[in-house]
Amino acid sequence: MPTARINGFHMYYEVAGQGVPLLFVHGGLGGGRGSALFRQHHMVALAQHVRVIAFDRRAAGRSETPTTAYSFARFVADIVALLDHLGHERAVLMGTSAGGPQVLQCALSYPERVIALVLGSTATQTVNVPPALAPLITFLGTEGLTHLQTMLARHHTAPPVQPAEPLAPPEPFAGVLQTYLAYHLHGNPMAARLGEITVPTLILHGTVDEEVPFVEAERLHAGLAASALIPFIGGGHGIIVTHAELYRQAMIDFLHTLAPSPPRGGS
Repeated sequence: MPTARINGFHMYYEVAGQGVPLLFVHGGLGGGRGSALFRQHHMVALAQHVRVIAFDRRAAGRSETPTTAYSFARFVADIVALLDHLGHERAVLMGTSAGGPQVLQCALSYPERVIALVLGSTATQTVNVPPALAPLITFLGTEGLTHLQTMLARHHTAPPVQPAEPLAPPEPFAGVLQTYLAYHLHGNPMAARLGEITVPTLILHGTVDEEVPFVEAERLHAGLAASALIPFIGGGHGIIVTHAELYRQAMIDFLHTLAPSPPRGGS
């Protein structure tokens, strides 16, 4: 369970298995458990087929929350830097939810590093800021951040009575805000560039996903020439957990088309 300083911050990552590298990019905009659910539900099983790499993004899970250097280009560079750190020239990139735009952009910016894509419950852009709120998001993510950090610091005094249960650590609000701003400023340039991505792509999406509607999966499928779309009928945004076995089997079948397993037994 190593942590290494990669691309300017201390990144937590785990690796399991052998063979073709599969690098997983989790969703969310910071805070939370990072890649923990993927590691819990899929890593061991997938490691029987490929070399699985899962990391916690900036300001998420067990990784560091740096004070600066939040941009969409930097997020994509984090993926490439981890591959470099592990000595992999190319990998299958898997992104779910807010991780999807990052792997799509990686395929556009670093096509030579990408073998194939797996896109789960995602779209070309998963952060849609209402126009009326855009100036507020920009303010909070820049100069307003200092004021927020000062305000939060005032409440970091010890409680007068020790609680029976340890208090959960506060979410890295500063990193969440800056991540949100980075997605907002990046916008949605990839929607018009999907045709430039030619690697094999598997799209997994729930038909009743309320966070990223199924129509977004259909748009990805229409724009990515070498893609296959598997709908999870009645599935919501969390199909990676709620439909874990079917989800994982779809991935394994796809991965075997990229690197067929050697025959078992004798020649």
